[in-house]
Amino acid sequence: MYIIINIILVISILALILLGLKFNKKSNEKLEKIGQWLEEFIKKYYKILVMLLLFLTFFTSIFKITTLPYGLHVDEAGLSYDAISIAKYGVDRYLRSYPVWLNNYYGSQSSMYAYILVILIKIFGYSKLLLRLPAVIFRLLIFISMLWVLKDEKNQLKSVLFLFIFAICPYFIMNSRWALDCNLLVGFITISECILIKSILKSSNKLLFISGIFFGLSLYTYALSFIIIPLILLLDCIYLLHIKEFNFKKLVIFGIPIFLFSIPLMLMLLINNGYVEEISGFITIPKLVGYRGSDIMFPNFIENFYIIGTIFSFDNTRIFGSVYWYNALEEFGTIYYANIPFFLLGFAWAFTKMVKSIKEKKFDINSIFIFWFLAVLFCMFMVKTPTIHRANAIFTPIVYFVAIGIYVAFKKSKAFIIPVTLILTINFGMFLNYYFREYNKNSEGKFLFATTYLDVLDYAKSLKREDIYFDQLLTSEQYIYTLLDHEVSPYSYNTELIVGEYEGTEITYHFEDNSKWEELNSNAVYVTGPSEDLLARFTDSGFSHKQFGIYRVFYCEE
Repeated sequence: MYIIINIILVISILALILLGLKFNKKSNEKLEKIGQWLEEFIKKYYKILVMLLLFLTFFTSIFKITTLPYGLHVDEAGLSYDAISIAKYGVDRYLRSYPVWLNNYYGSQSSMYAYILVILIKIFGYSKLLLRLPAVIFRLLIFISMLWVLKDEKNQLKSVLFLFIFAICPYFIMNSRWALDCNLLVGFITISECILIKSILKSSNKLLFISGIFFGLSLYTYALSFIIIPLILLLDCIYLLHIKEFNFKKLVIFGIPIFLFSIPLMLMLLINNGYVEEISGFITIPKLVGYRGSDIMFPNFIENFYIIGTIFSFDNTRIFGSVYWYNALEEFGTIYYANIPFFLLGFAWAFTKMVKSIKEKKFDINSIFIFWFLAVLFCMFMVKTPTIHRANAIFTPIVYFVAIGIYVAFKKSKAFIIPVTLILTINFGMFLNYYFREYNKNSEGKFLFATTYLDVLDYAKSLKREDIYFDQLLTSEQYIYTLLDHEVSPYSYNTELIVGEYEGTEITYHFEDNSKWEELNSNAVYVTGPSEDLLARFTDSGFSHKQFGIYRVFYCEE
């Protein structure tokens, strides 16, 4: 429905503009005057508009953040428990002292988000709000970093356009509302690139060194940064050397912090490829349980071509099912479908500026955004299954090109700004209405967010039985919610059996394959998935049950 409404809006408004331009010169002149008035209004109230857009950015990230998205994603739970363990005991759930990279169930997880959370936990204590707060903070830092750079161009309209598109962008709103570790990559790269641009504009070696620090830290936000960041750095450095903005001295100043931060990760790659043993001590450079080096392949432009459409729309359900429903909404896309033509126009315009900059050997910030976009896109062709969250670093340049496209159209005809603003405002309104009113209804019971699993835990405990059995076939990761719920010490459990005394009642938590349940214990509680065979078995054995989404809790009446 939303897509149909959007199409009708775009066609109707564009038709009115074209008819007005063709048949009514006075109407066209009025629109031009309104456009001129809007430009003057932006200049006059620039600071107030920036503050309002900053508030809008903050509000759309923080409003109902503990309940929307509903539940707790399994990776959020894992990250939370590791952060609590490190904050309290100095070790992660696998008893590794301050690891540079985390193991997460049978895979791996970048460590930057967890260590930011560790600092916050030490100051404020753990809460769900605190867990998701770094995502909000880094969205605000993207806003501030881009404002910092764009204001140097002394073009207030361009700045406001970017900040407006950024503030209402569906991808950035959804991205900033939950704690997926890899989503920090877009924030760190934005900060790094903006400081780099500023260092060139101000000829500041100090800023250049700081940019190098942030690029080095960016390596700890996501495994794909090991490819994306070298590609960005290669393109940026070749360009800056070519236009004489870089020399050997500046290259060294820029490169030293990046190299130093990359040393532990280079050792980790050697360890996980079998060349070196795991390094343990105060800091652990781990051998990962689920090292996924095989996920990177020689670029496959045919098989992965779908990512070009995906980054503007939503993750293809024919490929991924509904697993990545939290990345983008089909109804609105990642940036609103109405913005795609402006992205194409902005990218083309920026590309011509880059070519001119290379020919004239004169720095132009559009070149940095072009290289940034191309580096991330090229990386997506080297990944076995590219998705929106894996391409998260691409969205700052995408929003930048959209803003540039609207700006170019505005300069061509000021009349364009009125329908564009109207279309985007209506899109934003429809998105807010859907996201804050309907989204949770459609996501309730979703598997990865354990939307009802926490209710299962509370109900199972309320039955006050000594033993609670969880079907390990349901998900091997579900134990983490129990650990997190009680903030169990990592020294007092293993993933097969958790024993603890909670709220004065000793409960033994068993995580087993249901095939081991040869004789059912009538004094125990069992938690299973939606298996009809198990339902029949427990019912025949005299058990009652209560349903929580995809989960069932079985028990015998006392």
